[in-house]
Amino acid sequence: MGLTYKGGTDHHHSLRENLSSLDNNPLFTRHGNHYGDAGKGGASVTTIKSDNPLATAQAFFDTIGHGGAFMKDPKTNATTMNRVQMKDGTIINFRVYSKSGSPAVDINISGSSDSCGLRNHKIHFI
Repeated sequence: MGLTYKGGTDHHHSLRENLSSLDNNPLFTRHGNHYGDAGKGGASVTTIKSDNPLATAQAFFDTIGHGGAFMKDPKTNATTMNRVQMKDGTIINFRVYSKSGSPAVDINISGSSDSCGLRNHKIHFI
């Protein structure tokens, strides 16, 4: 049957269940409705600086996406390990390489029943 939920949990987590776990890492400080430092365009694209951007991005995704249901790639219909949908409908997407070249995590709350006060935003790890 394979993995159903990220992190091997036995139940589907909501975004709210995972946010307190981000508080354990000082790099993952929440700034109102977003994570990371706001860029030129405001809080829709933010950055988190670290000595190891890829490892930090992976740790962020693993924490915020814990217990999320793995989604299928719309082009191949194959289950992906880098995109999850939370119980509340929030979609968390991890990209090893963004257009800028840095790893990124996208938080999409458009279909969420509980955004926890977050807005849609892309976090680049530099």
